[in-house]
Formats: sequence, C-alpha cells, structure tokens
Amino acid sequence: MPRLKHCYTQKDIEALARKRLPWGMWEFLYGGADDEWCLTNNRRAFEHYELMPRACVDVSNIDLTTSVMGMDLEWPVMLSPTGMNRMYHGSGEIGAARAALKTGTVYSLSTYSSYSIEQVAETNPGNKIFQLFINPGIERSFELIDRAKISGYQALCLTVDTTASPNKERDYKTGIAFGGVTPKSLLSILAHPRWIYGLVTGGSLQLANLGISPLEADKFQWKHATQLNWELVKKIRDHWQGPFALKGLLNPEDAITARQIGVDGIIISNHGGRQMDGVPAPVSLIREFVDATNNEVDIIIDSGIRRGSDVIKALALGAKACMIGRPYLYGLAAAGEAGATKAIDILKAELLRDMTLLGLTAINDISPQTIRTGPNQG
Repeated sequence: MPRLKHCYTQKDIEALARKRLPWGMWEFLYGGADDEWCLTNNRRAFEHYELMPRACVDVSNIDLTTSVMGMDLEWPVMLSPTGMNRMYHGSGEIGAARAALKTGTVYSLSTYSSYSIEQVAETNPGNKIFQLFINPGIERSFELIDRAKISGYQALCLTVDTTASPNKERDYKTGIAFGGVTPKSLLSILAHPRWIYGLVTGGSLQLANLGISPLEADKFQWKHATQLNWELVKKIRDHWQGPFALKGLLNPEDAITARQIGVDGIIISNHGGRQMDGVPAPVSLIREFVDATNNEVDIIIDSGIRRGSDVIKALALGAKACMIGRPYLYGLAAAGEAGATKAIDILKAELLRDMTLLGLTAINDISPQTIRTGPNQG
C-alpha cells in the first residue's frame, strides 16, 4: 500500500484514502447527487479560464496573507464544514482542526460533527467558524449559537441549501441511505481493521453537538429546514452579533437580499455536488455575486477547489477566499491529522509556486487581468 510520504498531489492522497476506507465510507465521501453532473462540472468550470503570467517581476518575497470577514488568514483558503468526520478517521474533527491550525488556515465546524463545539475549541485556539443547520429546531439552534459564542468561534455560517434530503444513489447501493449496510459493505468494513480500530476506540459514533446517534437525526433532519426564511436568517444574524455568512447561495438575487440584512460573507456553494444536481458551478457565479452585492460582502467560493491555480482563478474573478472540503477529508482518511495537513500543505505550496510564476507578489495583486476566458469558452 502507498504511504503518505509518497503522496505528491491531491490525487495521490485521494487514492490512498480510497484504499484505507471501507467501500461504503468511500462512496459516501466521494459521491454526489443524482447523475453527479455537478461533481464533474465543479472541476470542469475552472478550465474556462486561463492564467496570464507577467514577466520580469521581482518575486523573491510573496505575501499570501489576507483578511476575510474580519479574520486574518495566512493564505486565502479555509476548511469547509463537513459532518461526521470520525467516519473517515478516528481523530475526526479534532485531527482536521489541528491540521488547520498547523497550516495557518480557518477551521469550520459542522453542526453534525462527531466531536463537540467545546472539544474542537480546546484543540484549536485559532480562527474558527461554526456552521449552523437549523434542522435540529429553532430553539436548539440558538442554543448551539450561544455555545459557539462562549467557546470563542469568531464567525457563524448558516447553511441554507438543505431543505430536502439529497438523492445520493451511491448510498442506496451501500446501504448507508437506510442507516445500515449491505453484505458487500459489511465485508469491506471487515477487510479494513485499521479503520474499525480508529472508529471503536473513540466510543460510539454520535452527533456530538446534539448528543444523539446519526440514525436519530432522521427524526428531525429535514423538518425544520423547510421553515427557513429571510426573517429567521435576520434573527440568527442579530442573535450572533459577529461576523456572519450564508453558505449555499447560488442565485445572485438572493445575494442582494443577504446584503440588505447585513450578511458579512456569502459562501457560493452547491454542497460539492452533494445536494442538488444540475445547478451552476460556484466559480462561474463569482462575478455576478460581486456585482449583486456592490462588492460590500466578502464572497467565498466552495466546491471544486483542487489546485493552487483554482484559488488564483477564483480570486481573479472577485472572490475573497476559497473553501475546501473533500481534499482535507481525503487527507484525514488517508492518514489522520498528518494526512489532512499534507493535503492542505500541497495546496498552499501550489498557490505559492503559481503566484511566483505569474509574477504576483501579494494576494491583492491578483486581478481580473490575471486570467482570461479560454478559447471557445464563451
């Protein structure tokens, strides 16, 4: 089996993760909704843009620092909130949060995490975002907000694109969609003793912030999400009283409303192709969102980031920063905290190298002139 030290690219780490995860867990992590068109289009959309290097620029010193929603970042990439990380490695969100701290980035904790708000805060004293689903209920959601505030999370992110259960057909085949496993899934689990050991040594798998098992979440998971409206968004924003972002917007008309109610950040996201198929790739919407918000809201892109060049393209289109989900989860699955750190470091090194080759000495040097639309791309 390949080892982490032999992983030089995100694809190498992805391949190692696939070997170390049981089949059902891999399918759950990798897969998307319906025909998985979005899954491939999120990547393909970056091919529409070409990079335009400038020559004879002194690039002996490169400054990657930036600021997003009042948080200072060592570089313009943050970790997206992802649920139930212990399904991929026993260290779960703890390992991912430590990797974020080591690599100078912001960690985002999901409502549906397998380690609690408080546990992750103790692990990572740096900049952190708490991501909120209102699925557990309105009253309980405000309790979670208060816990995040007390624990020192700098920003709150409300996810708005989970009003219905996604149709992830891979999960029906593995049995995960039914809260169980098929015989094939069970055999694959038994063939991965390292994964089993990591899972069982951490105790029972729970939604730690809610104190219930993942199966119990089905009782409320989609009921309250259908009640989300702009009035409630404003109440959440006012209750938090700190940097506040909405995650999952894809229509610039919604961005106008978000700006009007005082949102600080908008995370353009199609949930990594995991929620609704057939919607636009976030990178293709950046310019429209910047225009819709009069450049008064920090625009962040999530879904499809795999290369340092992707980050540059997104920033050239007007994004303030990017978020990654699967890349650090692949690293976590491959080798825990060390694997997540390696995946993030690869991306950071690519960004630094690409900035150097493009003749860019600071993040603020990235502009619309850094890219152009490729031939026959419209």
